[in-house]
Amino acid sequence: MNELLLAAPGVLKELAVELTRRADEEYRKDEESQVSACFLLALRSISLLCGMGGLLQPQTRDSMKVLIRGFLESRDLLMTFRFDDKSIRNKIAIWFRGELDSTWKAEHKRNEAYFDKIGFAGAEFAKRWSAITTLAHPTRYAAQNSAACITLWAATPPRQDNYVSMMESEVADYLTSIASFIVLATHDLPGLISLNLDLNRMPNIDQFRATVYAIAVPILDKNKDGSLPPESYRA
Repeated sequence: MNELLLAAPGVLKELAVELTRRADEEYRKDEESQVSACFLLALRSISLLCGMGGLLQPQTRDSMKVLIRGFLESRDLLMTFRFDDKSIRNKIAIWFRGELDSTWKAEHKRNEAYFDKIGFAGAEFAKRWSAITTLAHPTRYAAQNSAACITLWAATPPRQDNYVSMMESEVADYLTSIASFIVLATHDLPGLISLNLDLNRMPNIDQFRATVYAIAVPILDKNKDGSLPPESYRA
């Protein structure tokens, strides 16, 4: 995972440069098209991923929860906005108006049903968003998590934990977030609009994604159900 962590900034740079190039092309054609909306969300996702990389320290890992929630919401809405149908284009038109509505919320169940249909069951968009929301809002569980992070350095004496065991799942989560974004943003799957990205300009992203799924995903799967009680999840 250390090698993947070192490779992550380069992969994010490849993604950011190509997404920016294509976003500029589409924005010049139509600032409020379905494709332009997707690129705006893709660029927001990349921006948040870059911020997450700077928080992979024991003292700052608590802040990751807030940033991951913002990333998941952008990534999942990007997935929703890629569906090639009129109802989604109507939703995007409302989203562009920026009113006080719910168009910023991804259609998690629809996203999950899509991956079930194409043979990749278990995406759990809704459960993942719900769990991270519990830890990003000032719930009891989030406060307990923050307290555990603070006592690493503020308690007398400071709490000493093994760095690898403490940060392993956080690093795996970060790497998996990048890999999942690669799939949702760069793969042209059936029933989704194409973003027409030039994969030749991003030569390292697919190998990075494959290696993450081989190494980091099994680490997350060890604690797939998490430590939150079922009643703590947010709608």
